[in-house]
Amino acid sequence: MALAQTIKFGSAMIMLGDGASSETFEAPCGFTELTMTVNIESNTTNIPDCEDPDLPSWLISDEVSKQMTLSGSGVLDKDAKQIWDDWVMAGGEKNVRWFIDLPSGEGGGYYEAPAILTQYEQTFSRGQRANVSIGIAMNGKPSFTAGNS
Repeated sequence: MALAQTIKFGSAMIMLGDGASSETFEAPCGFTELTMTVNIESNTTNIPDCEDPDLPSWLISDEVSKQMTLSGSGVLDKDAKQIWDDWVMAGGEKNVRWFIDLPSGEGGGYYEAPAILTQYEQTFSRGQRANVSIGIAMNGKPSFTAGNS
C-alpha cells in the first residue's frame, strides 16, 4: 500500500498585491482555512431519440463560463485587519494570487488575476479571539505561473 502524497496547509496562501508599479505580494496572517473554487456555469439541452421520440431524452451539458473564487477564515490578525478594512472601504480590484509553495514538478506555482473582495466578516465571541472570514472573486481568466524546479 502506498500512502498519498499530501500537501501541508502552510504551502497554500492567498497573496494580495500592493498595487505599486513593481508590485509585491503579501499573504495576510491569521488564516487557518483556505479554499480555492472554480465555479463552472453550464447550460443543458434535451436531445431526443430520433428513432423513438417517446423515449426519455438525454441531457447534454455545455460549459458557458468559469470563475475562480478564493475564501479564507481564521483568527483576525491586527495587521491583516488593517489590510482587509482598507480594501473593503476602498473597494475595487486588487491583484491576487492563489499560491501553492511546491516545485513545479509537484504542481506548485500560482494563479493570478485582478479580483474583488466579495465577502468580509469579523466575528467576536466572548471568551475567544476574534475571527475573520473573507471571499474573493477573480475577474477574468487567471494566469498560471509554475513554481521553481
